[in-house]
Amino acid sequence: MRFSRPEQYFAAAGVGLGAFASLAVNNGWIAKGGSFPPFVYVLLALALVEVVAGFVTKQAPGTLFSMPARILAFALGIGVLILLTGGLA
Repeated sequence: MRFSRPEQYFAAAGVGLGAFASLAVNNGWIAKGGSFPPFVYVLLALALVEVVAGFVTKQAPGTLFSMPARILAFALGIGVLILLTGGLA
């Protein structure tokens, strides 16, 4: 399956958000044992990116990216989070 250019940018955003979440965990901004695990913040941030991208491109939110692109972005974000923090929680 080939991803479109916006979907490739969305996957890159997943990597960036995973790195930012790991930075937040390592600096103590997000507690590892808090009420939300760090990967939830990656998921919520990806949803926010998708909504903002939908409004910027004037398309209905949820129609810009396919489900495989969403799963890839989330998996890459979680992978970067695990690599940089040493675990999920």
